[in-house]
Amino acid sequence: MKFKRKSRSIALLLILVVSVLNINLLNFSNKTQAENIYPSSIILFIGDGMGLEQIKFGSLVEFGEEGFSSILNFPFNTTVSTTNIDGTKTDSAAAATAISTGIKTQNGRIATNWDGEMELTTILEIAQMNGYATGLVATCHLTHATPAAFAAHEGSRGDYLNIAEDFSQADVDVFLGGGSGLEYIGNYIDNFTAQGYEYVTEEAELDLITKTPVLGLFTEVSFPKLQTIPEDSTIPTLSEMTIKAIELLNATSQPFFLMIEGSQIDWAGHANDQVYLAHQIIEFEKAVKYAKTLAEQVSDLQVLVTADHETGGLSIENYSFKTEIPLETDSYKVKQEKRTNRSQEITVDWGTGGHTNTKVILAGYGPFTEEILTAKHHIDTFSIMRQAIDGQSEPIGEGYYKGHLPIYAWILVLFSPMIISVSLAFITVKIIRRKKTTK
Repeated sequence: MKFKRKSRSIALLLILVVSVLNINLLNFSNKTQAENIYPSSIILFIGDGMGLEQIKFGSLVEFGEEGFSSILNFPFNTTVSTTNIDGTKTDSAAAATAISTGIKTQNGRIATNWDGEMELTTILEIAQMNGYATGLVATCHLTHATPAAFAAHEGSRGDYLNIAEDFSQADVDVFLGGGSGLEYIGNYIDNFTAQGYEYVTEEAELDLITKTPVLGLFTEVSFPKLQTIPEDSTIPTLSEMTIKAIELLNATSQPFFLMIEGSQIDWAGHANDQVYLAHQIIEFEKAVKYAKTLAEQVSDLQVLVTADHETGGLSIENYSFKTEIPLETDSYKVKQEKRTNRSQEITVDWGTGGHTNTKVILAGYGPFTEEILTAKHHIDTFSIMRQAIDGQSEPIGEGYYKGHLPIYAWILVLFSPMIISVSLAFITVKIIRRKKTTK
């Protein structure tokens, strides 16, 4: 059954209006916003590869010079370091692990310590220990590094089948994304359904779901590029999945933890593709705006927005718009065309096709988010979330850094024979010269 995207957009707008009017759509507390209360529900947004320039780029395309992305409109915001345990450029696995566990690790590790030998307790698991409902939403295959680091434990991010098996045993209430292929979650779908999960593969089927647990896999691998998706697609958008996930988790009458990833902002950066980037960042912003609007109406919902790292070394050079900004009254096709055209009317520079060490945004609304102002690294994001769950801020466990040598120590070990040889040669020359001068 196909569902027109124009109708979806209208429904999305109506839901947003309802929440703004503070109709009792969600069963959050109505205490004053100033209180740091726990347990509070948590919605964590991760824009994979999203630097500040990517956010500004999307804002220019969608809102123009006078507009403002909701991502840049949180009461508390800062920028944080993304470096891995060695102090070098991170990948999504190490960054997501730092966010999810409060512990730095090496690239490629999925919620394990630096050598992959110790499983680390994630914020999702801490939430479950405290009676929370939980969910993961992404536009990649769900076994990809970022979602994996919240509900799996593997030494290598590429172990997709092992990650899928971990997922099947993780008791997460809502999984929405891609990855029904046999090399991803496909081999474990029967495991999910045997545990009572409703399994859906189309947006219209997801609309009919009223309770958890649910496994929604809408593509064999990852979602297609947004600008290529037709109006009558059966694949839900990130904002549609966000709204549904919140609805389902809230219906459990438990506090909840929900991680939502804008997965393909990163891939647009790797490709240095500004059209791809525009559509991805704009859709991500829609999802953030919806959650932020909810948080503004209640006191026990923490909303955080961050990125695992920046990708592409993007910088905006200048712009001259000939195309008008997209309007709510525009058709789906016209909106898509305007976004594509406007994205090409901005001159940008890409510094790389890879990741950078550029600091990324950490912004938030709700309980304990004033802690953002002193945050320095991804591990501080974990602390802010954990405080909203049980009032504590430290990672669980100990010894996770044991045996790790910083990169400068390895350099010293590798080059120590050369250093010793040069030093001995220098000393020998000094001795010979001294003997000559004393004769």
